[in-house]
Amino acid sequence: MIETPTYSPRLNLQPAGLSPAPGLPSRPVIFKAVRVNADAHRISLALTVPEYLEAWISIPDAAPGSFTLASPQENGYRLDHFSDDGSAVTITGSYLFCHLRKMRLFWRKSTSALCVDSVVDFRIRGNFGSSVVELRHTAVASADEYAWHDALWRDSLEKLALLFGS
Repeated sequence: MIETPTYSPRLNLQPAGLSPAPGLPSRPVIFKAVRVNADAHRISLALTVPEYLEAWISIPDAAPGSFTLASPQENGYRLDHFSDDGSAVTITGSYLFCHLRKMRLFWRKSTSALCVDSVVDFRIRGNFGSSVVELRHTAVASADEYAWHDALWRDSLEKLALLFGS
């Protein structure tokens, strides 16, 4: 995995209307990048098709026997993660725009206890046999949510790369 500093000044762009989380810098940003042995079209499908998302999204601290189901929604997708203990996490991604190499989603994570909104950007650089997927996640609601999403993206992007033999 290729990573840049979490609080890179060039990435401190915060969407309007979402306030910074208490205890975090004014514009918390999760930035991850991973090399994937695939062309931009195949990677774009993996990032946008619900059935493919099920194969690589890794929910942090998932208990054995838990599972994730993905389904299409108007202008995006929904991920429902269920555990044997009855806990559930729902994530909806609604595209603000979606192009082959660049996409932005309004991201909502919901549990029985809370609902948090943020913004996720993906960018695909490269083309033929090898590309770099860059992720930027902004406007995270709290330090706990920041840690949860940081783990989500670290593990998920590693799994995405492995699926393509990277």
